[in-house]
Amino acid sequence: MTEDKSKNYKIAVGLDGSDSSWKALEEAVNQAKSKEAELHIVSIQESVDASYSASEVLAADKTSREKLERAQIKARELAEGAGVNTFTEITTGSSTAAMVEFVKKNSMDMLVIGDTGHSSIWGALLGTNAEKIVRNARCSVLIVR
Repeated sequence: MTEDKSKNYKIAVGLDGSDSSWKALEEAVNQAKSKEAELHIVSIQESVDASYSASEVLAADKTSREKLERAQIKARELAEGAGVNTFTEITTGSSTAAMVEFVKKNSMDMLVIGDTGHSSIWGALLGTNAEKIVRNARCSVLIVR
């Protein structure tokens, strides 16, 4: 099967700052280089539990956003240093639902994610985010270990 070079191949990678997501980024950069694809680095900022005070929620949101912004800057530098055309986005919501919506809305051809992220503690009880994404994404999903 040959690739249609007239269509711009698009790869998304989920980056939450975990070790697993950095491994996923490395693989996504390799995939993007081999396919001459554009790479979309996507981070999801999850909502803070509303049981905290408004000032605590605002402080936690700000800290979380700044952490994701720093990770995105570093990721973009790594990808562009490898010669990959790169886009970054931070969106809010549930990590699984927001990622599935992003790949659908932006017609991604592939999504690369790590097998565990920051929410892996709950994986055994609730099913991993990776598993939920694989079930619901409308594109190929590559899970990196």
